[in-house]
Amino acid sequence: MTPRPFLTARWSNLVLLTFAAPEDLVRAQLAPGIEPDRWNGKAHASLVALEMHDVRVRGWRIPGFAAHPQVNFRVYARHGAQPAVVFVRELVPSRIIAAVGRLRYGEPFQAARISARVVEGTDSVCAEYRFGLDAPRHRIVVTGSRDHAVPAAATFEYYLTQRTYGVRTARHGRPRAFRVEHVPWAVRRVESVDYAVDFAALYGPEWEVLNHSRPVSTIFAVGSDVSVYPPKMDRR
Repeated sequence: MTPRPFLTARWSNLVLLTFAAPEDLVRAQLAPGIEPDRWNGKAHASLVALEMHDVRVRGWRIPGFAAHPQVNFRVYARHGAQPAVVFVRELVPSRIIAAVGRLRYGEPFQAARISARVVEGTDSVCAEYRFGLDAPRHRIVVTGSRDHAVPAAATFEYYLTQRTYGVRTARHGRPRAFRVEHVPWAVRRVESVDYAVDFAALYGPEWEVLNHSRPVSTIFAVGSDVSVYPPKMDRR
């Protein structure tokens, strides 16, 4: 029997700021037996801002929670042969969503102040995200072309966006993985990017190194419908 997704939604206007990250910091986020994924020999971390629409849990649309922005911070790993992500923290604008994510699914959700604004012009699209734990003191603003295309499979953009699993450590120490399905995302040509983020304040002092780094990649993805399947325990 084909498993039923526990969550479906449309993710749109995704902005990924990706940084080369010290491998020891990446490895510290991983469950035993999960290895960092590397591009050209380097580990990476991405700050991802997006809009979620038509959110349904097991097919049910819950009033008041069907649409919201999210900002997550993730590192890249391999779950067996599969490309995966591990979330350092996922910021959402609701204490209820954060509590359910932490208690029911063991994911590092945290309530925060988040706003999203998308302006579509004749030739360009601008997405602005403002966020913070107590006030929206951090920002990401990206302008991209209206035209968009799916990146080739051998590109860094495809590597970063085509992740089929999310993985984290369960209470007993073994990996717990959930499968994520979506079509390859088309991306816009980035025309400008402006951001101000204190990684140490949001994610811990060990991440201050990114305050002094520049992104190695900025992606502005159109998005798609996404299905997330129930977590499974790694029995190895």
